[in-house]
Amino acid sequence: MGGLGGAPEELGLLMRDLCDKSLSAGVRFWCQRTAIEFLVQSFNVAVREHFLPDMLALERAASTPLSLDAPALIAKDEGRGMRLSGVIHSIANAQPDGLSLIVPIAMQSKTGWAILQSEEDGVHVEPGVLLPHLKDTCPARVRVEQAFFRADEYLGDGSLLHKTDSVRLALGVLYQSLIAAPEMML
Repeated sequence: MGGLGGAPEELGLLMRDLCDKSLSAGVRFWCQRTAIEFLVQSFNVAVREHFLPDMLALERAASTPLSLDAPALIAKDEGRGMRLSGVIHSIANAQPDGLSLIVPIAMQSKTGWAILQSEEDGVHVEPGVLLPHLKDTCPARVRVEQAFFRADEYLGDGSLLHKTDSVRLALGVLYQSLIAAPEMML
């Protein structure tokens, strides 16, 4: 997964090799590895230790919105947690047996990042379309309706996105590959 002490440049090379073989696999890898990086960079050690082993072993699918500037889910305070509502229009790697989703949230006067599980009440993963020529990317749209979010699932404030910059830039090889690929290779 490119995280065993390797430099971001090595991750970029790994992504380039993967994209040369399958852009669809590249999309799924981008989703999984980006979500992992959010956990690695989070201050929340308990959440990291709980979810990271299964994600690294590819026993648990993970994703972030494909556009990391996607609208944040709206959080309403419920005392020991919050209720989240909103829509994430485009994700990939939404496996049928479940998904951990790293999402932006808007709370009163600040924004941050949280982890949601597709199996939670109020989280609805619906089939989506990424690009018609990309096969097997498991695209989805996620509708969140009053899903309960515990305060201990908070990953960090808006600065967490910037802490993932080096890995996200290395994984950006995917976008170069998508632009350069003839339609037939997608």
